[in-house]
This record gives sequence, C-alpha cells and structure tokens, in this order.
Amino acid sequence: MLSMKSSSARSRNGSELGTIIGHEAIVEGKLTVKHAVRIDGRLNGELESSDTITVGSTGRIEGTLIGENIVVGGQVEGSLKSGGLITLEAGSRLTGDLEAARLVIIDGATFSGRSAMGTTERTRVEETPHRIQLSPEPETEPAE
Repeated sequence: MLSMKSSSARSRNGSELGTIIGHEAIVEGKLTVKHAVRIDGRLNGELESSDTITVGSTGRIEGTLIGENIVVGGQVEGSLKSGGLITLEAGSRLTGDLEAARLVIIDGATFSGRSAMGTTERTRVEETPHRIQLSPEPETEPAE
C-alpha cells in the first residue's frame, strides 16, 4: 500500500509524514519526495527525500536511501546517505555503506559495511571499513 497521509500525520521528528509504504507493499524503481516517508514494506531501488526516511521493523530495502535523516528499524542491503543523522535501531540490520554527518547505533543493531562521517558535498573524510555487531552484555554471576 502506497498512501498519502493528511498533514496531521507526523514522523518521529515531528515533520509531516507524507508517504507510507505499507507492510504488504513492494515498490521497485526510483521514488523522490519532499516530505517524510515511512517504509514498512519492501523497496527495491532508490528513495530520495529532503526530509526523514524511516524504515519500520518490517521494512526491507535493497538499494539506496538518500534523506536528511534516516531511521532504520528493519533491514537494508545497499547504501544510506544523509546530510544529518542516521540511526540504526535495536534489531535493525544494515549491510552496505553509509555516509552521514552524525551516526547513532543502538545496542542490538547490526552493521556490516563502510562508513563516512562528517562529510559534505565539498569535503569527504577518509572512509574506513567497519563490522559492528552490538548485543546485550552477557549476564555475569556475582562473586562469592
């Protein structure tokens, strides 16, 4: 389901949520929007937004996401590019590259790829390969 929501729908950061790709929807190709987008279904291709892109826990992406901010709760195989903040939530999985001004990886997220932070169109920091898997710390028995 690809739907346009009324102006009363808001994304996590408070901006207008204009498009929702429902959990049973499959979108293939390139989609460009000027408002916040939430993906709970599948996207095979490229999505570009001048606002926030949110991938819900049931969202599956194969391709490229380009947005001001990107929140990943599901799975992404491809690349993420953000002029602002990328957040990988607990339970999310990113296999691919990311480029962002800021990055938050929540405990329980999995990231395998390359990252570049603090970049702009004019300057680019050296990319460094990373493989990160965060998981809860194992419980330890108290000393006797």
